[in-house]
Amino acid sequence: MILSLSITNVIFIDNLEIDFREGLIIFTGETGAGKSIILESISLALGAKSNPSLVKNDCESSIITLVIKNTSFIEKVCKDLSVLSSDEIYIKRIQFKDGRTKSYINDHLVSLSIIKSISSKIIEFHGQDQDSTFMDKSRHIDIIDSIGNYQSELMTIAGLSLKMNKLRDMISEKYKKLSEVSNQRSYLEEICNEIEELDLDSNEEKQLLEKRKLAMEKSKVSESLANIKSIIHQDNGIQDLTTKIYGEISKIISTKNEMINELNEDMSQIDSKLNDVSSTIEAIQQEVESENNDIDTIEQRLFTIKSLSRKYNLLSENLHDYYLQIKKQLNLLNSDYSEINKLEENYADLLKKYQKISGELSQKRRMTASEFDQAVLQELYDLKFPTISFKSFIEKSSIGTLPSPKGDDIVTIKISTSEDSPLDLISNIASGGELSRIILAIKSVMSKRHQVKTLIFDEIDSGVSGATATAIGKKLSLISQELQIFSVTHSPQVAAIANHHYLIEKKQKNGDNESGIIISELDSIQRTEEIARMLSGESITDQAREAAKSLQYNDE
Repeated sequence: MILSLSITNVIFIDNLEIDFREGLIIFTGETGAGKSIILESISLALGAKSNPSLVKNDCESSIITLVIKNTSFIEKVCKDLSVLSSDEIYIKRIQFKDGRTKSYINDHLVSLSIIKSISSKIIEFHGQDQDSTFMDKSRHIDIIDSIGNYQSELMTIAGLSLKMNKLRDMISEKYKKLSEVSNQRSYLEEICNEIEELDLDSNEEKQLLEKRKLAMEKSKVSESLANIKSIIHQDNGIQDLTTKIYGEISKIISTKNEMINELNEDMSQIDSKLNDVSSTIEAIQQEVESENNDIDTIEQRLFTIKSLSRKYNLLSENLHDYYLQIKKQLNLLNSDYSEINKLEENYADLLKKYQKISGELSQKRRMTASEFDQAVLQELYDLKFPTISFKSFIEKSSIGTLPSPKGDDIVTIKISTSEDSPLDLISNIASGGELSRIILAIKSVMSKRHQVKTLIFDEIDSGVSGATATAIGKKLSLISQELQIFSVTHSPQVAAIANHHYLIEKKQKNGDNESGIIISELDSIQRTEEIARMLSGESITDQAREAAKSLQYNDE
């Protein structure tokens, strides 16, 4: 509840202070007197968009201060901010001419988001520029959800939607990158396959060159090896002579002379080396005679190795390292595919949760919509809509659409103002006066569910008169029994039913060309005069005064 308003340096207001009470509070005055400035000031103090045009000429800033009644929610906010609080809370906003603003709670500087969080819990606005919520069908779901008892499900589904859309973006980005390197992937695989098929051993080219040289001199090598083998193993050959020498040494080894022992060891090593030489000769002979040492086979293998080396501009001994490097790149690409699979699995898991919670949410939303329709219809009947139809339609969104933070429902509110007309969107059916009453009915229902303490209307009765205006006045009066209501009005029927009536007048300052605003709370007699002016215009007649009294006292 708003207890008071203080305005300094706003347009043509130097200083203004107003105290407010409970009930229906009405502002009237001539067109251009500044009625909407009051509501704009309240709105700015409670977190509306910066509005430098409100700053009075020749001033650097304007100051708007609201005193509001404390609530448990505000108390908690103050406690979290370490702000001392009492039964009354001071909210101040300074609007600078350069567009900057500063907000305070009890003279403690706070962020604008804090102010907005408070205002959303205590006050609801309906201005002439705020009909878009009701006219825009994409926002109809917000109307239903704002009164539904499923806020936890909405928070959960919004969180899931955020995660899923982030995952989907990540998956799309990875697929995009993989698509960009798809040709590169084929090329890398071709390289790996060629090197794998080559099956190249370490230092194989060097070994092949040695084998080729050996194969080219095969007869010469074979002949020489045979001669060496003969020299070693023939009668009186090296091996026989070595054996004889070793036998002579064995005859004198018993002397245990150190030099003879060394001689014995040297001869033993010579014998061992001769055996090694024989084994090596046999190995070389087998290699020379092997089919793998066919000169054509060796040449073909060398040609294949050199061709691949030239293709990738590498030495043959570096082909294996190059293969490992390419394999690593391929593994990274494959890991991207594996990561995408994991991301898609995560997405599928989230989708199951999303569909489950969305289904539960949809059931609760349909129940809320049905209750909402009945409540609004009753309000509309009270506002002189005897034949109106009002219904919220809920349909499932198309398959394949991105997960919405509000679930997979599409809500459309439709009306018909006569029995002969089909249901259609509010924007297609309602005239100005009808729209005001429809919005008032919806706001009336929403305010009961939102548990706010103050409703502010800027010309909610625009475009209506007579019995319809009276019905709007009575509805506002009925709501004001539970809530504090502010309303700017041009309707005498609405003004007559107010609990507190403020007249806003623009006055010229003495000896100055500048204008100022005077706001006066009217007593019963003054109210009669103002209502009579609203009925008859500038020239107030006795008949207008009588009509004003009739409205005023009949309503009382």
